[in-house]
Order: sequence, then C-alpha cells, then structure tokens
Amino acid sequence: MLINGKEIAQNIQEKLKQEISATNTNTNTKEKPELFIISVGENPVTQKFIQQKKKFGEAIGITVTEHTLNEDITTEEIIEKIQSLKNERGGIIVQLPLPNHIDKTAVLNSIPVSHDVDVLSQKAFELFKNGDSTIMPPVVGAIKEILLQHNVFTGNKNIVVIGKGRLVGEPSAIWFERHQGNVQIIDSKTPNPEHHILNADIILSGTGRPHFVKPDMVKSGVVLLDAGTSTALSASTSEQGGTLKGDIDPTCAEKASLFTPVPGGIGPITVAVLFRNLLVLLKN
Repeated sequence: MLINGKEIAQNIQEKLKQEISATNTNTNTKEKPELFIISVGENPVTQKFIQQKKKFGEAIGITVTEHTLNEDITTEEIIEKIQSLKNERGGIIVQLPLPNHIDKTAVLNSIPVSHDVDVLSQKAFELFKNGDSTIMPPVVGAIKEILLQHNVFTGNKNIVVIGKGRLVGEPSAIWFERHQGNVQIIDSKTPNPEHHILNADIILSGTGRPHFVKPDMVKSGVVLLDAGTSTALSASTSEQGGTLKGDIDPTCAEKASLFTPVPGGIGPITVAVLFRNLLVLLKN
C-alpha cells in the first residue's frame, strides 16, 4: 500500500488552521507567530523545501520569513542572526546543509530550545532523548503519524534503521527503541548489511543514496519508510536541481505492506509536524 503523505499532511494542516483561528479569536492577539528560516547561499534543492514550508505556513496563517545569508558568512555571524530572533514569537530553522567552513554544531546549538522546532540543538535533542520533550523531531513525528494511522505496532518487531544521521537515523532509532522495537542501525561500516535488511519487519532509510534498497533485499510484507532524499540530474528534465529520489527503489512497493514514496511520502508530513511543533512550543 502506497502512503499518501500529502493527504496526511493536509489533514494535519486543517487541524492546525482551526487551532490558529480559534486561538486568534479567543485571545484577539495582534502578534501572530512566525517561522524564521535562516539559509546560507543559493541552493535550488533546499529552496524547494523552503518553498514547501512557506506554502504550508500561508495555508494555516503563519508567516514564514526567510533570511538568506551570503555564502562567505562566518559561524559567529550566523549565531548573531539567530540570537537577534530569540525574542520573537515563533520558531527558528537553520536550513541544512551549511557550507563546509561553518561550524554546524555551534550554529544549531545556538537555537533556543523554546524556538527549536526541528529539535536539532543539543539541549532540545537531549530532552527528546530522555523523554522530556513536548515535541519530537519532525521526521520521527511523521513516522509516528504513518504507523498510528495504519495500526502498525513496533513492539518486538525487527526494525532496521539505515543511516545514523541526526535528522533521521539517530532520533528514529531512539523512538523505535522506546516503543520496544528490536532496532538494528546500519551504515557503510556495518558488515553484511543485506542480512539485517532482509530480516527486517520495518525498514527506515535516510542516507541519501538513491534507490539503494532493492526488491531482492527485502521480505514480503515489510513496512518501508523512505526518508532519504537525493537529487539526480536527468536529461529528461529541464528542472534545475534534477529529480528527487529516495533511498528505496520504487519497485520494492510490490513486496511491501506499506511503502512511502519519494516525493510525496514522509516529506509533506514532516513539514506539517514541524508547524505542529511550533504551536506546541508557543504554548509552553
């Protein structure tokens, strides 16, 4: 079964829109929340994601303001920009990736927990890791939404998480383990990864390796959650940045009980959860 991420995101969008409308009516506030996006340089791929957030924000009544900084900016200057927004009523996102000369860890750690809708600062991540956070990383929230809606239980299931990244792999593994899954995290250094993948009941991938997982690597009835995104230039497309591809070959859908396509699967739900996080943080 193919998961329609856009439909799930639309449902969340409607709920958030109603919540914002009710809040504005009850409080008669003129200070509307905003989402501030800090991006560095011009990247056509990341611009696609930023445009998705702007479109979603507009639909529910939240202004999304992008601060585009020059590529030659320093780590300290980015942190100063973040600090200048900490007293605003809203959330702060640093759009990844950042240029190599920027200290990504220092930048992300400068985001106040009260504004960290992506849960990427060390403080916010530790709260999530310890079970003390009121929000969860957007990708994890999207995964939870999919599994809940389709009555997929993780207890005692063999779960393979491909990739150890902070955006997808690491937080997802923590969440699966918290919900009694038998979790195996694999990466390029894992010996015989095909063995673990073939025995998995649930596979989550977020490595950015296009179509890495093939049909002969998975068993029938597996739940396939593809959170990997990469761009491949194609002679058949004139679109700048190429076509978006996931980690899991689309032909794997024939063997899966659930399959999240790329694009249109986990991605749209992740954006919706991000805005839901924003509203939760505003209540704290």
